[in-house]
Amino acid sequence: MSDFNDFKDIKTPTEWKERLYAKTAERSVSSARRRRLPLTATAVLVLIAILSTSALAVSLVGGDFFRQLFINQAKSTDSVYDYMNVDQLRAIAGTTIGTVVDTDELKIEVMDVISSGNMAMVMLRVTAKELQSVIFDTGYETLMNYRFGSDTDGNLFKNMEQISIRYYYSDDDPTLENNQFEILYTIINHQVFKAGTYTIELKDFGYYVSNGTSLVLEPLSRSKWEFEVELADGNEYSHAVLLRQPVTVEGYNIMLEDIRITPMSSTIVFSYNSNDDLSAVYNAFLSNIGNLGIILSDGTVLTEEDFSYVVMSGSDGAGHPISAIVINLSFNLLISAESIREFSIFNETFSIPNLESILLL
Repeated sequence: MSDFNDFKDIKTPTEWKERLYAKTAERSVSSARRRRLPLTATAVLVLIAILSTSALAVSLVGGDFFRQLFINQAKSTDSVYDYMNVDQLRAIAGTTIGTVVDTDELKIEVMDVISSGNMAMVMLRVTAKELQSVIFDTGYETLMNYRFGSDTDGNLFKNMEQISIRYYYSDDDPTLENNQFEILYTIINHQVFKAGTYTIELKDFGYYVSNGTSLVLEPLSRSKWEFEVELADGNEYSHAVLLRQPVTVEGYNIMLEDIRITPMSSTIVFSYNSNDDLSAVYNAFLSNIGNLGIILSDGTVLTEEDFSYVVMSGSDGAGHPISAIVINLSFNLLISAESIREFSIFNETFSIPNLESILLL
């Protein structure tokens, strides 16, 4: 085991230091708030199906659409998810629900928006008025389905660390009409989402075909559709724990800086000696990360069947590299953020302190 003095050369990157050690006025723990307030790396685009079942109808109250989506997801498996907590969704929901764009070509509705900590989810429903169907069988997966040529413009995505996008069509969700589809955004940000108005801009509507070397858009319409969604304080139902715990991996000394926890995700930040070679540290990190695990206060153990994760080299909000490695972890189903008691990483256990000692970002 390394002596603690071996870690003295690890200096917390300036960006993390400013965020982690800053005094925060909002020290109240969100789980104790019983108010029902509407809330609302290098960027990596991950087209993955993080949820397999869509919800049934437009929600009249923010959070209800995602509530039904998570319930449907839990019902679609044989497992027991007693830890899932959907009651908090209205408290972290946005206020923008309903039609935001209505043109001769397209109608775009915000089905739901939720945010907590540095993670946000937005579900859009698009109706193509000029088409009878937005899907057709080509025998080649779904690349011929209609979609947007650009779907991540707007300041909602300005400070994103990672984004997952999932398109749902009527063959995924029979409640959708043949000329409708939904887009699910899951965004992990560099910072906590602040209360305010954010824009989403969609450009060019058509379908993708191969030209032999790459995929190109066959447009139905070369237009732009821009609208706003309203988020509120991302501190709701989230917290961050400053740990500064040293770990040695293949002779490299790294430091577990902090873990940020929301009902939907966890962001785990490690720093390393800036004199070490990033590639070597990163490869050692990936080779030894082990079986990630999370233990909840009731003894429930979450394994990699209960979440997905991506390991990324650290960067600041401007995309400049810093001496940090980040694990972005997304839960399959909602949890209570304060219920997490331990993380297992590198076959070591890292305990989460009691909420009274937690520093909210």
